[in-house]
Amino acid sequence: MTAAPAKRFDVVALGELVIDLIPVGRDDDEPLYAARPGGAPGNVAAGIARLGLRAAMLSKVGREPFGDLATGALTATGVDTGSVRRAGVETTALAVVALDEKGDRDFTLYRANCADASYAPEEVDDGVIRASRLLHVGSLALATPVSTAAQRHAIAVAREVGAIVSADPNLRPAVWADKTAMIAAGREVVASADIVKLSREELTMLSGIGDAADGVRRLWHPSLMVMAVTDGERGAMIHTEDWSVAVDGHAVEVVDTVGCGDAFMASLLAGLLSADLGGFDRAAMAGIGRRACAAGAVIATRAGAMSRMPRPDEIDRMIATAKVEAI
Repeated sequence: MTAAPAKRFDVVALGELVIDLIPVGRDDDEPLYAARPGGAPGNVAAGIARLGLRAAMLSKVGREPFGDLATGALTATGVDTGSVRRAGVETTALAVVALDEKGDRDFTLYRANCADASYAPEEVDDGVIRASRLLHVGSLALATPVSTAAQRHAIAVAREVGAIVSADPNLRPAVWADKTAMIAAGREVVASADIVKLSREELTMLSGIGDAADGVRRLWHPSLMVMAVTDGERGAMIHTEDWSVAVDGHAVEVVDTVGCGDAFMASLLAGLLSADLGGFDRAAMAGIGRRACAAGAVIATRAGAMSRMPRPDEIDRMIATAKVEAI
């Protein structure tokens, strides 16, 4: 019997690449912003690469310097960007980030006619998906018709070749004129995935149920292997079909929370892939979840996301510090 060919990539992420304009101070009465490359799928790809796995990106950016910044940051982390398309006239999307006194963020996104909204099915590199163990997607691509078709096409290719699909709905109400459409998009990506991460607030929005356990049951479907529900410094609950495990969070001095969920997702996927996506018991899943929560805590202590995703040693130190503080 001929062995199946080895995959080139562990994870390929599909979706938006965005430039986050993050407040960094003031010049007299005028705010100053730093341009940080981001976008949830891109952050996850960068996080995967920083953890030593092989990652690729499928997206579309403008030909302007912000497009160069986004692709350059991914390349610097080790992500393969050879299949990221360049738009003819559309520009890279922007997100202006506002932070409250706790470091929690709010976004104002400028996505009208942006490059990734025009990312079409024929621009998707099917070969990269076929060469990957896992395809990771979000819900923002489903906000515009052309990119909706591209994401659905990519998922169909992944299913055709037996790749795992993971999803983080990453709901952004400010982007959606119609909240009903946002909820429908979130439910669509959950229904299409084998592995899902949701925040506690997103679980409530998508399930329509305040009780977390009931919400998970409402969203569960036969293809789902793992659903992680995050709750900030309170940690996370990780659910399988047969059992659930609680994972403690980390209380840290927060700089900003941009990318925390993406760092969690990258570490979760790295842990699941390292275990060959099977054979998990509660203890093994708790260990994977512990590292994912620590990864989210690490990124909360620094400004920016994509180029600052945590390395394994930084996650180790966060876990070790938590153990020391618990004594």
